[in-house]
Amino acid sequence: MRELAQKLGYKLDLVDNIWINPNYKGIAYSDGDEVEKRIASIIKQALDVSVLSTELRQYCTDWPSLYHLSSTRANIMRPFKHILNTSDVLEIGAGCGAITRYIGECGANVLALEGSPRRATIARSRTRDLENVAVLTEKFDQFQCDHQFDVITLIGVLEYANLFTSGENPPLEMLKRVRSLLKPEGKLIIAIENQLGLKYFAGAPEDHLGQPMVGIEGRYRKDQPQTFGRKVLTDMLEQAGFGTSEFLAPFPDYKLPVSIVTESGFACEEFDAGALAWQSVRRDPQLPSYLAFSPELVWPIVARNGIALDLANSFLVVTNNSQQEQILAYHFSTERSSEYCKETRFLVTNTGLIELQYHMLSPDSHRVQENRLIKFSVPEKAEYVSGKLLSLELIEIVTRDGWRFEEVGAFLRRSLHISSSLASSSNLPVPVASIDTNLPGACFDLVPQNIIILHDGTYRAIDSEWQLSDDIPAGWLVFRILLLLVQSVSRFGKTVEAFPANRMMFFREAFKSAGLEISENEIRGFGNMEAAIQAEISQQPVETFLNWWSDSPLPSHGLNQAIVERNEALSLNHRLFEENKLLVAQRDEALNASLFEIAKRILLRSKR
Repeated sequence: MRELAQKLGYKLDLVDNIWINPNYKGIAYSDGDEVEKRIASIIKQALDVSVLSTELRQYCTDWPSLYHLSSTRANIMRPFKHILNTSDVLEIGAGCGAITRYIGECGANVLALEGSPRRATIARSRTRDLENVAVLTEKFDQFQCDHQFDVITLIGVLEYANLFTSGENPPLEMLKRVRSLLKPEGKLIIAIENQLGLKYFAGAPEDHLGQPMVGIEGRYRKDQPQTFGRKVLTDMLEQAGFGTSEFLAPFPDYKLPVSIVTESGFACEEFDAGALAWQSVRRDPQLPSYLAFSPELVWPIVARNGIALDLANSFLVVTNNSQQEQILAYHFSTERSSEYCKETRFLVTNTGLIELQYHMLSPDSHRVQENRLIKFSVPEKAEYVSGKLLSLELIEIVTRDGWRFEEVGAFLRRSLHISSSLASSSNLPVPVASIDTNLPGACFDLVPQNIIILHDGTYRAIDSEWQLSDDIPAGWLVFRILLLLVQSVSRFGKTVEAFPANRMMFFREAFKSAGLEISENEIRGFGNMEAAIQAEISQQPVETFLNWWSDSPLPSHGLNQAIVERNEALSLNHRLFEENKLLVAQRDEALNASLFEIAKRILLRSKR
């Protein structure tokens, strides 16, 4: 692409190594001086700038850094890896290079077009070791080119057409121009927020304008960013000259997707596409603290009624797609150390059965694991298990008005019974007398999120990839179950008893209702053990995981007024910044000792 840039009359800036038009001044688009200078400095000084860089992940401390540095960003392009290798790719709106980096690592010949000279410089810094990537700073409207590409991407770009493209209908004009730059069978890949996304009906603010209901009420102005619903976007693509377009749904949305469901996935009655949607709800860092309803409860209903794709929070669209396999969905685990990162594909085999295929994403995945607290094992493929997730039963309990702690306690006892039975070679459960009762190390990953209730009432384990090297205390497993619960529920129902003031009180009452005596210090001890394990899995500082927000209130029906007040008063950047300050302020000097040693001591204590 260097030759193309030179042929088009652009000059190479030998300092920043980007291609420029000397007379070009740039566009008025920026995350702010402080943010972009910080991102630039981080990337410039990093030794590892790859997509799965553990080094870059440690700098994800607020929304802008998460957006520009997180390895999860690249997941939006992973379904198209097979068409990127050796393809000529025009990336319109490269930003700071997160997607550019992935496309380049796939082996494509990339021309990354970015309207901001500073962001273009950052994108080139992120791809500095990739000779197959050229970065050009230019406004798309002014980009004069007679070369046609195999693939063109508009990742988070089409919604800004009103600001940077002229004409009566700027988005349509942009699409027409893109079509002219594609080969006849070339593919356009679009990622964009859905104007009618479910989270926006629940009260989440419109992503670009920061106000609830602006998008779904159609209050966009001509001089503002604008998103579209599925039909309007489909019609626009047809008017622009594109043939067939396939819509996929990234969850929680396209910015940091952990799952992507295809049209085939939504249409397949034997496949539970709604499960991937509802489990991702709280994985959205832009989701406000309080919503008008609980999306995790709504997604299964929406999916059963066949309208999940139309209400997806974002769209991933590809034109002229020819998929060899009937892939139903993708699920990505990329918020870990690179040797543990994997992709799961749900697909229909030639025999008509649904199968899971696992693909490790890093060459480091085969690295020998020695002296680890936890073991990791993933098969090449597995049978798809149809049924209901056990975790949904607990969610249904605590989100219902009139729930009681005795119901939570009964669920926890049953869950321990099921987990220890599944982990036992004899299928016999381990009687749990106290929080110190030892369970097999395989129980670590046998949480309700990984247990399916079959149609005949029996249970099957799914996605059990982690196993402790030693036994696990029953109290730690209960802690994990409760932590995963509060991280997945957007709103608790009203209780018959006094509503717990915060997470710590909820945990204590839940343990007590399960017949397990525990102190707050012991709960914190299990929190420290969990932090040690998560630090090992992610290869991040253990302090990152110490704070599980034990003093935070549980979201409830009684906080509806706070929804409006808090969402209007706090931007996401400010909230994450304040939470980070709180984490630093609360860090105890005593915790400077190795948390791995703490975890080992507690494990040894539990065996005595």
